[in-house]
Amino acid sequence: MTDYDAVVVGSGLGGLTAAAFLARAGLQVLVVEQGDGPGGYAHAFTREGRYFDPAIHVVPGANEGGTIDTVLRHLDVRDRCQFVESDLLYRAVVGTHRLDAPFGAEAFIESHVRAFPHQATGIREFFRLCERFLAEAHQVPLKLSLRELGEAVERFPVLFAHRSATLAQVVNRYITDPACAAVCTASWPYMGLPPSLLSFELFARFLFTQMHGLYHCVGGFQRLVDAFTAAITRDGGKLVYGKAVQRVLLEQERVAGVVLDGGEVVRAPVVVSNADARQTFRHMVGLEHLPTRFVRRLNSLQPSLSMFVLYLATTNDLTGGTHETFVFDSTDHDSTFRAFERGQAPATVVAAPTLLDPSLAPQGEHLITSTALAPFEPGTPWPQLRPVLTERYLDLVERVYPGTREGLTFVSSSTPLTLRRYTGNDRGAAYGWENTPKQAGSKRLSYQTPIPGLYLAGHWAQAASALRVIVSGGHAAQQVLRDAGRTECGPEL
Repeated sequence: MTDYDAVVVGSGLGGLTAAAFLARAGLQVLVVEQGDGPGGYAHAFTREGRYFDPAIHVVPGANEGGTIDTVLRHLDVRDRCQFVESDLLYRAVVGTHRLDAPFGAEAFIESHVRAFPHQATGIREFFRLCERFLAEAHQVPLKLSLRELGEAVERFPVLFAHRSATLAQVVNRYITDPACAAVCTASWPYMGLPPSLLSFELFARFLFTQMHGLYHCVGGFQRLVDAFTAAITRDGGKLVYGKAVQRVLLEQERVAGVVLDGGEVVRAPVVVSNADARQTFRHMVGLEHLPTRFVRRLNSLQPSLSMFVLYLATTNDLTGGTHETFVFDSTDHDSTFRAFERGQAPATVVAAPTLLDPSLAPQGEHLITSTALAPFEPGTPWPQLRPVLTERYLDLVERVYPGTREGLTFVSSSTPLTLRRYTGNDRGAAYGWENTPKQAGSKRLSYQTPIPGLYLAGHWAQAASALRVIVSGGHAAQQVLRDAGRTECGPEL
């Protein structure tokens, strides 16, 4: 007896996308979420008429014909989400330097040239290399035979020469002024590692994917979550909350369903895990069921740092502000990262969503979110460190928006303990695996696993951003359908 055609573990954006694609294809789908609502890091909260998105503030690909637009149209829920384009790609305040980064490759590059004219040649060559790298990456299939690999190395020299490099190894070949290099790489906190450790491949993908426009979901990104859940239930799927999957049920070493809290068994030939990969394989499956080589690979992968997030409401006038600002005390990104690892507050990303969407707050107020990397175990217990970091991050917000403290009407925060509680992620990891060259792109775990019928979706598979986790969910579902012999598997993503 089979209760469902597929069970999806976890309702982050990757899991919801996978479930919606499978339900759209006619499969009977169950989504099991341990929390009290869907969305994972996209699960919003409200306080006295104020709406806060914990992690996702803007996404690329929401324009007509973009990836998110394509996904929503395929699911026939496009009318449930309205998007507004951000004003800037970002603003960077790095030490004493400030730069407004506009959309469009040419405008973006020239904004850096104007700020550092003595590095003009290096700036142009570095960002053009990023652009060429991404253009070549889009032309190479994920799977190549040995013969095809040899041909690809010759056809795509930029890709294969740089895919294992760190960002610092590449940028330092072109830009000799450390301050200029720091400004050119200022978006690294959104990938969780400084340039000396960050995959150049992921930086190039992240930057030039966003270059074409970033979009805020009007009313908040819970609207996007709700669009996916509506698609799932409309097509016969079911979502249950407050239930945890204790074990993936195996029969003859293939998936037969899941065991929930209390011992309840749900039978299904397919399980898509959007949960922490370590939790999935170590606890839900059991390492004894996995090939030794796969276990070694799993154990070699390292999770990312977590986050400390500060939520503010203020009557301060943010005129002249922009939606997202990267602010650093120093131009030394390695020093900044080491300070993050010690539980200090050397930098943050300040988002002001009400500049794009005033409906998120009561009239006369603005909302501000300060997001920064943080260790799970900082040395000082979080109950003691939390108020210290709150004050320090308020100082950094004040640097961006003077007068914010005086107008404060609401202050709250979340720590890595909060992130772990809501997602189950190992040590509250914010990005799944660390975004090092050894863990980038195809070097991450694939959607298929060694267990027949078990698939992965989300940032523990081949994904590293909000857009990519949505794509990963679509790809995981399409792999399920292809393995079942389907030829129509939805749009190309």
